[in-house]
Amino acid sequence: MCKLENEKLRLISFNLKHDLPLFKKHRWPQRRELAAELIRRSGADIIGVQELTPYMRQDLEELLRDEYDIAGFGRYYGTNRRDDDEHSDILVRRSTARLHYCKTFWLSNSPEKYGSRGLLAAYPRICTVAEVQLLQSQSKVRIFNTHFDHISGPARNLAARIILQYMQELDDREPMPKVLMGDLNASYESRAVKILRENRHDYPFRLQDVYEKFIMGTPVGTYHHFAGKIKPGRSPIDYIFVSEEFEVLSSRISAFSFQGEYPSDHFPLIADVLLLQQQTNAAPLPDSGVYKQ
Repeated sequence: MCKLENEKLRLISFNLKHDLPLFKKHRWPQRRELAAELIRRSGADIIGVQELTPYMRQDLEELLRDEYDIAGFGRYYGTNRRDDDEHSDILVRRSTARLHYCKTFWLSNSPEKYGSRGLLAAYPRICTVAEVQLLQSQSKVRIFNTHFDHISGPARNLAARIILQYMQELDDREPMPKVLMGDLNASYESRAVKILRENRHDYPFRLQDVYEKFIMGTPVGTYHHFAGKIKPGRSPIDYIFVSEEFEVLSSRISAFSFQGEYPSDHFPLIADVLLLQQQTNAAPLPDSGVYKQ
């Protein structure tokens, strides 16, 4: 048995905004250096990004090649369609953690079916899950990163329940502290968000909402349409939840910009959490490769 020390982690959920040809401004080539610089300055250990397309990922891999590993699969992975292959990938800082097992599942009634959709969803929606070993303590944590549908409320509700189901199924194999982050495209009082932050489920684990320790008090809007305006009266759509093995220390948003340009039309949500000490007899995860789809 090995006694572990409390370990502080910085988490970020960050929708990077899919590059659109119709944009006259705010194209990805104008934003990629800013996005990479925000990530560098944050010192985050684990980052969940949304709307990351293959060429955007290639840029981040190049810009952050000495600092972060990136893992995940696109929403059309395993199909013949790759023209709109958005990822919900997970970035892990090499100096503090090691990325191992990773897979993607779909937020539908057939979550193992590539490209499947929830009820009335505009697109296939996915969740990426990775198992990460923290180098300081050798603790293992399980990270879920997702992007819910922007049209269908029933699809968002189903998505929340599918993720909870996977959390339990993976815990049945090996229990781990859990982090869920992502753009849920849902308000703070929506049913999908309440399922998660109010633990409206029958599983034995409980999730905590990092907005409970938000430095501005009341959660604010995280979508700003490249305007950079913080609007306290507007609900967030970006969230981070952690299991009870963590203590939430603080949470905030970043309004980082340069010469009026923002790295995305979303403010990144940043949370500092403490993984509380526990007893374990687990050996370090073997270096058996990242991709296990």
